[in-house]
Amino acid sequence: MVQTIQSTRKQLEGLPGCGKSVEVHSSFASQWANPQKDVNSKLPPKALDSLRNTVLHRLNVESTEEIPFSLILVDGILLFYDEANNESPGAECDTGLFIYAQYETLKQRREARSAYVTKDGIWEDPPGYFDSIVWPNFVKYHSNLIAAHPEITDRKVTSAGGQKSAHEANVAICSSDMPFKDTLEVCVESILGEWNRRQQIQAQR
Repeated sequence: MVQTIQSTRKQLEGLPGCGKSVEVHSSFASQWANPQKDVNSKLPPKALDSLRNTVLHRLNVESTEEIPFSLILVDGILLFYDEANNESPGAECDTGLFIYAQYETLKQRREARSAYVTKDGIWEDPPGYFDSIVWPNFVKYHSNLIAAHPEITDRKVTSAGGQKSAHEANVAICSSDMPFKDTLEVCVESILGEWNRRQQIQAQR
């Protein structure tokens, strides 16, 4: 996947107007993408409008069509696993967003799923699967992030104000157990912060 991200970056950086709107077809669409039907109700319209206005103001533009960059979202459960010399897929991205959930939340979500449809058929978790397999592997493959952000596994929800972009892969950490508005604000701030950083680097050249 690292090679795929690197190749895609080179293609986009070589396209004229790639800062505008570039259509990208990905072969990594998640088969587990099941957004909640009431996702639009998670944030009041006024709060969304306020956040949109903040973004436009920070970027000094008047409409969303004038935003000077495009976003490509890469989703994956092992994006930040960097066993092989820090060559994690996430390290190839400009910025990272690690939105975790508390142990109890993850266990409840997992056990609420009746079954998974895989290429090999229907999979159902055997009894105790979350505690014996899912959670230990989550901790194992995110040990680098957990070392820098112990709140990920200490079963305490940290407020958005305490979250910082850290780690060598420039990853913003936040909990989905926080109010949705706070989680979204952390993500938006991470993206804007990376854009500002890139603009500063270009200005110094």
